[in-house]
Amino acid sequence: MHSPGVCGVILATGSAESGSSPSAAQLDALISALNADTDVVLVALSGQDNPLEPVVWTRAAYALSIPAGASDAELMHIVLQEVLSRGRDAALVLPFAAQPLLTASTVRAMIESYCAAADDVWAIGVQPSSGQPSPVLLGRDMIEQFLRTKGWSSAEEVLTAHREHVRVLNEVDILAAKKP
Repeated sequence: MHSPGVCGVILATGSAESGSSPSAAQLDALISALNADTDVVLVALSGQDNPLEPVVWTRAAYALSIPAGASDAELMHIVLQEVLSRGRDAALVLPFAAQPLLTASTVRAMIESYCAAADDVWAIGVQPSSGQPSPVLLGRDMIEQFLRTKGWSSAEEVLTAHREHVRVLNEVDILAAKKP
């Protein structure tokens, strides 16, 4: 059984020009989906004075300024270290491109599955549809793997290297977690 102290993390570091950065309304919806079942929400934003910062602060979340041009590994290192610095042992990480997959029901299903899992489950993922990145809940053991492992370029590499410790939820699992 794992502790329910989960930090929500939104990776909103894309550019508005490329369409990979959320609009204010999309970011607001993502924060709302995470706020119901996580202790705190962190939003990784590119550069200083990001125009989305007011949305983050208005929703009682925290903005993390990520240096422009940071690699995926650098980005994950920064946000996961911040999760641990805030006293949390788990992070539900959402790449912005995965945002259609994140609902309050998905968050609830992931957290319930993680809290009920045995100690050998270090992460909870969601079965991706259409090849998009999906949200993943990383427990303390998996966070430590991300922070200690050198030379990786995508989160998928670290998760695959430890796949025996990753549980993947499907649509049935998520629907079962819906509250009446």
